[in-house]
Amino acid sequence: MYILTFPSTHMAIYAEKALLQAGFSVGVMPLPSSIKAGCGIALRVDDYIVSRELLTKNNIVVSEVYQALHDVQGAEYAKIV
Repeated sequence: MYILTFPSTHMAIYAEKALLQAGFSVGVMPLPSSIKAGCGIALRVDDYIVSRELLTKNNIVVSEVYQALHDVQGAEYAKIV
């Protein structure tokens, strides 16, 4: 699972709408406290490469991309882009 962050709430909502209309599975979530980039809202996606390509085609800016890594202590996030 990947986490996409955005420079504004408006951009995050626009991104969710574009991804849903294209048939992607998307989850809206508050920005995890360990991630210090973005507007406070993030999107969960399964494939960040295809998702980001679609968003770029729609002129939607993604601030950063993180991969969610789960272990017995909970989730950690590794910055991808």
